[in-house]
Amino acid sequence: MIDIYTIRPLKQAEIMAPVGVLQMLGDMNSFVVAPVFIWFIEGNGRKILVDAGIEEPVNGFVHGFPVSGGGEKGVRDALDSVNVKPGEIDTVILTHLHFDHVAIIELFQNARIYVQKKEWMSAFNPPIHYRFIYDLEHIQKMENMDLCLVDGDFVIEKGLELVFLPGHTQGLQGVRVEVGITESKKVEDRTYLLAGDHFYSYLNINPPKEPIELEDLKGNKIKLQPTSLPFLPPGLHVDLTEWFDSCFKAMRVAKRSQILPGHDPTLVGKVFS
Repeated sequence: MIDIYTIRPLKQAEIMAPVGVLQMLGDMNSFVVAPVFIWFIEGNGRKILVDAGIEEPVNGFVHGFPVSGGGEKGVRDALDSVNVKPGEIDTVILTHLHFDHVAIIELFQNARIYVQKKEWMSAFNPPIHYRFIYDLEHIQKMENMDLCLVDGDFVIEKGLELVFLPGHTQGLQGVRVEVGITESKKVEDRTYLLAGDHFYSYLNINPPKEPIELEDLKGNKIKLQPTSLPFLPPGLHVDLTEWFDSCFKAMRVAKRSQILPGHDPTLVGKVFS
């Protein structure tokens, strides 16, 4: 028997954004509501968190986006749902350093924090169009914590690996995780890739080949047109060539059906084990 990991996406907040953020060249006058997740991974005696949530909104907004929930309370409530306290988290992996992924990092003083070195450098000197998405107030707090900057793919331990996936940001990383507790299950069948915001939703992984209606977290339906592209880029990215290269790298890491996007509403309440 092999004790590997269980993955639980925990909703910490809800955020509203234009469809044009979800997909490149999408409608900027129609909006979708999506979850902000922190991802709890447990196994091999470890309690791991992927991403650290969004701050509490002021007058309903965070960095110009309508947000509900969030903040330290949102993180504590999410962890309470799996009977875990922040002090029990021994590892935090930050997929990237945008404001909705790092805001409550200071809560995890007992954790080792993994960030790509390239992402760290980019946060302090971001591309012009990303200046409003990085918040140094949160990021600089990590300098006094147990911060580990890595350069590219990195194995934390067997069954848990960081995967460098630039494109959405200069230093985005996914997390390769092996789940399940049976030796009879093939490695490729128990391997998941937490892709962070490289893919916002399954729409980016599996673009529609005919017109569809997308349903957001609140049940609102948005009509989307088909595309011939193998993957559908999000509206926010720094390098489309790198983004597509990283898509195919993701496919080498895990089956297409086992790549988990960063904000998909259908992941709320799911468990991968």
